[in-house]
This record gives sequence, structure tokens and C-alpha cells, in this order.
Amino acid sequence: MEVRAAAEPEGAAIPMSVVNGFKLPAHLSYHPGHTWAVQEGRQMVRIGLDDFAARLVGRFDKLELPARGRWLRQGERAWAVGRGDHQFQMVSPIEGEVVDVNEEVLRNPTLAQEDSYGAGWLLAVHSPAVDGNLKNLLHGRLAQRWLEESVGALQAHVSPGPGTRLQDGGLAISDLLAEVPEAQWEKLVREVFLG
Repeated sequence: MEVRAAAEPEGAAIPMSVVNGFKLPAHLSYHPGHTWAVQEGRQMVRIGLDDFAARLVGRFDKLELPARGRWLRQGERAWAVGRGDHQFQMVSPIEGEVVDVNEEVLRNPTLAQEDSYGAGWLLAVHSPAVDGNLKNLLHGRLAQRWLEESVGALQAHVSPGPGTRLQDGGLAISDLLAEVPEAQWEKLVREVFLG
């Protein structure tokens, strides 16, 4: 079964918050491992990595997604993003069977960084327990507070520099790992992604 991105009505704006420079669409649900989920049907959910994860890893060059038919468990390792010799595990925000894999993002992993909430989605999952799974995720103001805390925790690892965050509160830089010594990448990303 192939699932396509839901088309937005022409001119419709999706409510979007920006928290400390990171995009946080209001209509999505977030797992603390920096993945998101959105229900697109009675038991159909699209999932991906959030803007914070995409900007943390930066220009990753590999993406290993589970095959169609694989059962995912909420909060367990589901896929990996790779950058050079490093591979970073990410957890699933939802439980269910993978019914579609974004082939476009497999061919061009930078889509997941450049448009993590749109063309860069990763998987579509048939989730019989979708309602319970979504209740376990972060929404609204709670998601905003969680992201603020994530940014604060990251700042302890990032070398202070003029380019780390725009002075006007704009978007954070797109490659935060570049601000951290490579020897610390694995530990930092494992902590952030809960992997």
C-alpha cells in the first residue's frame, strides 16, 4: 500500500511555532527522541524526524529505514541516519506495521533535513493502537517546553560561537554537529535521540 503526502488546500497555512530557532508544527505529535507522528486516517500514521534532529545531525548522507511489513514498537529503535562513518539510531514515535517507505528520501537523504515535516517524511505506519500511542506523545505547550529543554541541554555541548544561533532569534544553524568535536558526536546524539 502506497501512502502519499496529504495535500494541503491552496493557500492553507499550517500553524507553526519556532522554539529557540527550531520549527515545531502545531498539528504534529512528538516523541522525546525527536521523532514526530501525524494521524492521516483511522489507523494510518505518517512519521519522521523533527527539525531539531535534522539540524543536529546536519548533512547526513545515509538513511536506513525499515522495510514494509516490519512491526515497530513505540520508543524502540526504528531507523538510523548516517553521517560519514557515524550511524545514529532513532526511535519510533508510534507502534504498528510499516506500510510505506518514502523512496524519495532514501534516494536523497537531504530531503529529511531540508523539509523534515513535508517531503522528508520517512514512513507510513498502520497503527491499530493509534489513539493510545498518540496520547503517549507530546503536544502543544508541553511539546514547546520539551523542545526548549532540549535546546538548553544541547547548548551545554555546543561550543559558543556567533553562528550557532542567529541573534534575532531566527532559525538555528543547519549543522549543529559541526560545532561539537567529532569524538563527542556518538554520545551526544545517543543522549538526544534516546537511542
